Amino acid sequence: MSDATPIPMTDKNDSKAKTPKLATVGRYTLLITLVAIVVLTAVGNPRFLSANNLLNILFQVSALGIAAFGQTILLIGAGLDLSVGAMLSVAGLVCALTIASTGSVLLGVLAGILAGGFIGCINGLLVSTNRATPFIITLGMMTLLQGVAIIISGGSPVNGSGALFDVFGLGTLAGIPYPVYVMALALVAVFLVMRSTTLGRYAFAVGGNEEAARLSGIPVRRLKIALYALNGLLVGVAAVVLTGILDSALPNMGTGYELRAIAAVVIGGTPLLGGRGTVIGTLGGVLLLGLVSNSMNLLGIGANYQSVVLGLIITAAVILQRSR
Repeated sequence: MSDATPIPMTDKNDSKAKTPKLATVGRYTLLITLVAIVVLTAVGNPRFLSANNLLNILFQVSALGIAAFGQTILLIGAGLDLSVGAMLSVAGLVCALTIASTGSVLLGVLAGILAGGFIGCINGLLVSTNRATPFIITLGMMTLLQGVAIIISGGSPVNGSGALFDVFGLGTLAGIPYPVYVMALALVAVFLVMRSTTLGRYAFAVGGNEEAARLSGIPVRRLKIALYALNGLLVGVAAVVLTGILDSALPNMGTGYELRAIAAVVIGGTPLLGGRGTVIGTLGGVLLLGLVSNSMNLLGIGANYQSVVLGLIITAAVILQRSR
């Protein structure tokens, strides 16, 4: 045994030393890239940094931000919802159809929000059975809801929500559009829920280690239902806001929202595997996506290229998350 060659520790230590460096570089590469885009856009079009344009960015991302806050809750708890876009379409249609049939904006708003919460409950019930992964279950729900949206709308836009448009499409307070206030209220509400309530603490625990959370007495099944229901309510709020902004509800108006919501959450620092994250970071991700989209519009870059850039951002964010 005295002739045994000692195990070299240099490589192992070097790899540990390199990992934090890789994580540090990873964190700032995306940020530097986005800052470069902002600077180039400001140079190419001075209107980019004007107060009106910055308010317009906040206005445009308000519905996405509200939906992304709900996705943040799920990802922290190791969940996922791919049906967000289709859910948003259905909730918006329910809102518009209720207003059209009753003439009551208040009933329409309540119907839209409750429709999102109801669908969220169904997702939570299905996911909590552990018969399949959230990815598969919500993918199936997405397809189902896309069909429901076409059926209840007849494949056509539902108009006639003028009072809702007056509030969310045209209304401002102190020069700031109302949808921005709604997004801010949703941000504060989710932040308080995740940081100051038992529901939030349980979500972090389940996201970190579901089996350990179950053994410690946390009601994991009920927690999942609650998290998906809360996500559904937020999507319902986003649907009402978007319906008001568009002054109509369309069967495909939520298309792509699930992708952009996940992108914003991941860019904001919440890992796909759960256990940690913050809604403040998600707000940063939403704003960065809004800045990129707005800058490309001002520079005259087509929508197809914008999709390419969004895909690259998502891919980079996921890869950099794995390096942390």
